[in-house]
Amino acid sequence: MMAQLPRLIGLNVTVAVGSFLVVTLEASPQATGSEGTSESAAKVGKMPQWIIQVETANGKPLPKTTVVCIDPSTHAVLKGTTIQGGSERFQTDVHGRFSLPWNGTNVAVMVANDKGFSLAQGCDLIKSPAMVVRPWGRIEGRRINRGQPVVGQRLKYGLAMRFLVSEELQGTISVANEPVVTDSKGQFVFEFVPPVEIILLGMRRHPEKEFTILQLAEVEPGKTAQIEIATQGGTVVGHFELDPALAGGIDLLSFDGGLAPDMDMKKASLLPSIPKEFDTPERRAKWWRDWYQTDAGRQRVEMYSRLYRIEIHADNSFIADLVEPGKYWMSGDFGDMEGSAKRAAVVSEHVEIPQPGKDGENEPFDMGKATVKAVVNLNTGDVAPDFSFKILDGPPLKLSALRGKYVLLDFRATWAEPCIAEIPNLKATHDAFGKDGRFVMVSLSVDSDQGAPRRFARNQGIAWTEGFLGGWAWEEVKQSYGVYSIPAIFLIGPDGKVLATDLRGPKIKEAVAAALAH
Repeated sequence: MMAQLPRLIGLNVTVAVGSFLVVTLEASPQATGSEGTSESAAKVGKMPQWIIQVETANGKPLPKTTVVCIDPSTHAVLKGTTIQGGSERFQTDVHGRFSLPWNGTNVAVMVANDKGFSLAQGCDLIKSPAMVVRPWGRIEGRRINRGQPVVGQRLKYGLAMRFLVSEELQGTISVANEPVVTDSKGQFVFEFVPPVEIILLGMRRHPEKEFTILQLAEVEPGKTAQIEIATQGGTVVGHFELDPALAGGIDLLSFDGGLAPDMDMKKASLLPSIPKEFDTPERRAKWWRDWYQTDAGRQRVEMYSRLYRIEIHADNSFIADLVEPGKYWMSGDFGDMEGSAKRAAVVSEHVEIPQPGKDGENEPFDMGKATVKAVVNLNTGDVAPDFSFKILDGPPLKLSALRGKYVLLDFRATWAEPCIAEIPNLKATHDAFGKDGRFVMVSLSVDSDQGAPRRFARNQGIAWTEGFLGGWAWEEVKQSYGVYSIPAIFLIGPDGKVLATDLRGPKIKEAVAAALAH
């Protein structure tokens, strides 16, 4: 996916390590003294083994218990009291022990059964060999909006993974329980909830297609949490007015976007680096709990809880429900009628949703028209528009100064996860062709702070040319290149004409290799 709005980082859902499963570890080159087995024991070989003791909260060993290991390249799903997926499965022996192979790669280790739930990561188990499996929690809640029950809303929960595991493991575990539905009083119940920080998510009626964050909550082991989700949202309606040049040329149902809070999205999406001294699961979880109580943390939660998709109708009208009052930015893009991957049009409007009047609580707010504008798409064979940019710690440079070379042009930002995800592919391309005198790579930062790309390049070990465009104030470049989301990566030939657009993943290196082969 391309980055248009910041993605939710770290609100993925898991459990607090140390709140569930107790495990002891002993360094043992051959895992002697344990009869626990692995379903993939043949893969172990001479790999170092750690003996892990799985226990209940009162210290009772859990024999014949399945333990699921998840490495950074795999995924596991918590469904009810079972775990699907993962990289390996182990069985504890009669003493509640099993052997965990360790090759230095951090892994998650999870238990879920009728006794309870536990999640740990290998690096913590080595340093502090104790984990406790604690009983499931429970949630009884009520969903209200403007003081009235929200009836028939579908709700789910997820695990706050950032509280539980290191960054490389945060996308490896998800929750796939069936949604619960609020009753006539807005009440709902979740059974078998991991006793840790969770995220409550709700599906809105317009459109009824995805869940958004409603609230962070904490569940204690063996207890029922009483939770009230209270909002002040209302229904918003409006209609799209098409640029005359777009008559019959766009697919309204292809709209990708919605309403986002009018705030500094880049700043709100940034996450701090946790200090190194918070080196245990309990300390890390507390640090994140405290951070989410700061202004920056609350702003981050507010940002992601106030992202609203809209439902579009055939007459160009649209609707969104449960929208909180406040200032918003409505933005998104449309494809063309022929199904091309290119963006045919965009919408960008600022709107303020007012507080409802006493007598108009159920009346929708009509935001009027939102203008849909045609966009310019830079296509293969077009001449790449010239522009000037500043090299970090260097003088300005014009793109035209690079004529005679193949130029890989990368528009990106340090705060956008999809941009960060392309760094390995860009590095692989530079490693393969960076010494070829016919080729040059240029990454252009659209961050608001020039120090951000400088720090990013240093931390990432980037060896190619880094330029700075000064945030989203580069309207002329954005429009002339048709860059409405990032990353946007182009390959330009020695004659200044575009050879390839929308390059991602391995295709980056493949496109450069094909061009240089001629």
